[in-house]
Amino acid sequence: MKHWFLLILLAIVSISVTAQDSTSTVAKSSRTKAEERKFRWAQIEKVKLPKDRIAVDFLGTNWVHNIGNGFKTKWYSRGISVYYYYDLRIKRSRVSFAPGIGFSSSNIYHRSEMNDDSLGTHFDPMDPTKLSNIKKNKLSLNYIDIPLELRIRTNPDKNDNFWKFAIGFKAGVRIDAHTKQVYKDDGVTKVYKEKRFPDFNLFRAGPTFRVGYSVFNLVAYYGVVGVFKKDKGPLANEFSVGISFNGL
Repeated sequence: MKHWFLLILLAIVSISVTAQDSTSTVAKSSRTKAEERKFRWAQIEKVKLPKDRIAVDFLGTNWVHNIGNGFKTKWYSRGISVYYYYDLRIKRSRVSFAPGIGFSSSNIYHRSEMNDDSLGTHFDPMDPTKLSNIKKNKLSLNYIDIPLELRIRTNPDKNDNFWKFAIGFKAGVRIDAHTKQVYKDDGVTKVYKEKRFPDFNLFRAGPTFRVGYSVFNLVAYYGVVGVFKKDKGPLANEFSVGISFNGL
């Protein structure tokens, strides 16, 4: 009698579990699109998103300008930025706001002489006899920046990697401006540096854009504030495009 009782009990439990699974399957298949979307968002809330605290940007940087006098910047002008961000996730969604701070340097290579006088900074053609010996001629501008980003991430793939999109804005204060010229004179390599140029704007600012997958990103920036102070130098605006690596 006890054996029959155990068999009946096991049968009831088995039928109950099967019924629950069937009900769950029916409930899942009967979800509307809105309910399914809500279900997926609930799963996303449980995902721990990467903070992307550290960003290192390798940039091709240059100027949009009307300097004239045959002035041309070189295509290989370049820069680097290192930023630390604090990622603030908005209500456990795929959207976050990230303020940051960091250092940025841009190096503009050219083949002109940069001079400053009472009228401001201007660029003049270089002496042809000197030009042939020039190995490097650049202007370096260094900033402490405050970047701000609004970030959006897609659903993670099977390896927990995301597509990332960010639009933002950064403002910076110039901490250094100097020129560096390297040339050979009678077979001897000489290096000359000059600092303390008062005609450059102390501040810069402009919109930023970032898009990428996992730790690899493309970044872009355009400076809406001119490189030089008004009436103290030519009209020039900085822009940069490059590759960024971020993580942690």
